[in-house]
This record gives sequence, structure tokens and C-alpha cells, in this order.
Amino acid sequence: MIAVGVCVMLWGWCLLSLGLARHHEVVFARAARAGSLRAMRASGWASLLLGLAWFVFAKGWVQGPIFAGAALIVAAIIWVLLMTLWPRRSVATLGALSIVALVGWMIA
Repeated sequence: MIAVGVCVMLWGWCLLSLGLARHHEVVFARAARAGSLRAMRASGWASLLLGLAWFVFAKGWVQGPIFAGAALIVAAIIWVLLMTLWPRRSVATLGALSIVALVGWMIA
């Protein structure tokens, strides 16, 4: 359950960083339109809020925000490492991590 929340937070960081023109060009090797950058940033913020809601639903109002804050930090560290080590493969790696987390959550 925690892995799914971390993946949701990871997607939030991914979309927020890809909403910046410089990061978008590094990952996709082409310039992005201003509208798509705004949409990515808005989707990133929505994903971070969805991650908070996920943890509040799973853990309650007492522990949910604490778990969400910890997941936010862990997801930020993972995303920075992905963008530093494998910028072109970072989105594909994140997709694979998300699939593994969802499958693990469904099995458990």
C-alpha cells in the first residue's frame, strides 16, 4: 500500500519536473509547447494531492499526512537520482516501478 502511494508521489515529481522546459528537452530531446508544460505541472500537483489523499484514506487523518510527507521526500530522492543517472530512461523506469508496485499491491 505504501509503495503505491510512493509511486503516485513519484509521478507527481515526474510531471512537475517535466513541466519545466529544460527537463523536458533533456528527457524527450525536443522542445515542448507552453500548453503541454502547463498541463504537466497541473497534473503533477494533482498527483501529489492524490498521493496525500491516498495516505489519508489508508492511514487516517492522524498518520496519513505523516506517511504522505515521508513518501514525498522518498519520491523526491528517487526522482532526483533517476534524472541524474538516467535522464532519458527515467520515465520508462518510473513506469516499470509503478507497474511492479501495482502488481504487488494487487497480490498482497
